[in-house]
Amino acid sequence: MDSGLSELISTIKLIKQAGAFPQYIDYIQFPFFRNIELDQRINFNFPLTVFVGPNGSGKSSTLHALYGCPEGKTPYEFWFSTEVDPVEYVLESRKLRHSFFYGFKDEDGEDLQVVKARIRRGNNPNYWETSRPLLSYGMEKPPGGKERNEPIKKNVVYLDFRAELSAFDKYFYFETPPAHLVSNTKQDYLRFKSSMLRNLFNELYEVAFDPWGHPLNQPIIKLGENELKAISTILGKEYIEGKFLKHKLFRSWGYSILLKTRFHKYSEAFAGSGELAVIRLVQEILKAPPGSLILLDEPEVSLHPAAQKNLRNFLLEQIKRTKHQIIISTHSPSLIEGLPRESIKVFHQKFDTGKFIIKENILPEEAFFFIGQDIDDKINIIVEDTLSKKMIDRLLFKLGEEVSNRFEVKFISGGSSVLQQYISVYSNTNIEKAFFVFDGDQKRVDEHFDVNSLSDANKNVDNLKSVIRNQTGREIRFYPDGGDEGANQIQLIDMMIAYLRYYKMHVFYLPLSTPENIIWSEDVIQQKLNPTNLQENIERLRALGNNKERIFEASKLLFGAENKKALEDLLITDWLQKEDENYMSIKNMILHIEETV
Repeated sequence: MDSGLSELISTIKLIKQAGAFPQYIDYIQFPFFRNIELDQRINFNFPLTVFVGPNGSGKSSTLHALYGCPEGKTPYEFWFSTEVDPVEYVLESRKLRHSFFYGFKDEDGEDLQVVKARIRRGNNPNYWETSRPLLSYGMEKPPGGKERNEPIKKNVVYLDFRAELSAFDKYFYFETPPAHLVSNTKQDYLRFKSSMLRNLFNELYEVAFDPWGHPLNQPIIKLGENELKAISTILGKEYIEGKFLKHKLFRSWGYSILLKTRFHKYSEAFAGSGELAVIRLVQEILKAPPGSLILLDEPEVSLHPAAQKNLRNFLLEQIKRTKHQIIISTHSPSLIEGLPRESIKVFHQKFDTGKFIIKENILPEEAFFFIGQDIDDKINIIVEDTLSKKMIDRLLFKLGEEVSNRFEVKFISGGSSVLQQYISVYSNTNIEKAFFVFDGDQKRVDEHFDVNSLSDANKNVDNLKSVIRNQTGREIRFYPDGGDEGANQIQLIDMMIAYLRYYKMHVFYLPLSTPENIIWSEDVIQQKLNPTNLQENIERLRALGNNKERIFEASKLLFGAENKKALEDLLITDWLQKEDENYMSIKNMILHIEETV
């Protein structure tokens, strides 16, 4: 991860832990809301939250619910029932109305909950109001004997970038010139009206009027220094002047911009749609009061990947400075790259019901799976035997496709001695996405040696050989220039230091001496063996020297012939179900590897 991004995220976490974000929505829960699975909860543990998922998965609907959380706001502005698309009023099976509740802390640090529910008022089925806490939802009674808590007081900014079209684009793509106009083509009409737009930009007059004396524009806005700087940083282009105008010169209300760089001056007719979107976003965020709730629906529209990353960084900087809570819906890998687990929420459809569940604590690379982004450069886990590969493959499958899609487990024959030599090759070329997992019996020391602890005087060939031998239990060969006799000593020392450094970060061990010891279960064997001579066969297995031999012999007792693979599958299934301490150890190892890449 970029060090600047990492430092920025760490700073925001510290600010959040200090409780410096005012009127912060801690979570929102949906007992019954649109197409979201019942009782889904989203926790906002980091002030920048990103919703990821396919179209129609409820991301925008969730933004609409969040818009309706603060005092004076309602989801009705975005979602309402019509004759064509009637909204189910109540889920009859559980007598639930469309509703959501959220939690936040008041100025005294008291945890409060507020529920908003859709009710029928008169002939209006789309009315939303704050309700008394519903204990059936798992809500708590308000403190101090109050009937209900007041909604959170928070400024809200909502921008849907799919709808942020310039005035020029709105007319050119969606309007048809009226038949009575002299300008009978769109081009003629735009040319005719652009003279009035030019006069406004040139400030020949402040307001234009239609024939009936109605104003056709709002006052012109000149972009300030901070706005120009932010827009330039996001788009990677130096803007030295910008003017912004809301008007209906082209029949419908829309936005026009006039931009100036060191080389050009142009309007939105020649600007990219991404420029207008970024200007709108920067304007709204920079003028929002501190601690606002900022909701952005697909802000990456028309932005190239580098600009998307710059936008992400701009949002984080604004969070640090003004304590905004920002929530984004996106399909962009670039926007989520580098963000912490707690930032990312994946909307994922259940195949049995068609409803959408919300997964939390997802790494950006895992989220790529849900937005259809292939991971070409997978994390390689290299093991020394086939049983270790099978165990880790099955465990990855259990962790879910979003995790398993990031990994490839490889078995390299030749045992641990061959793998130790592989490490010298991998360390020399610094292959970052490769990790070695040895059986526990290869572990020689409790902790890997930290080469940074060596003084310069001790960084010599003899001492480094001793350290490596102590770490690995064997002599590792290196191949510097000059061959065995005239080896380049400085190069050899560099190779040995690189080996130890790589070993510390990229080598792991299974929790027990062999994978057979991890999965072996006498209980499973007893359940499967013929009860007629059960005790005799169990004693026979116990008398064998190790669990590898026991699995081999038990497979003959169970299947009538040696069928070790089938029994291994049976034992692995049982082990995965039990989730014992060895399972948790390997699972945590995988998650640690995933987070270090």
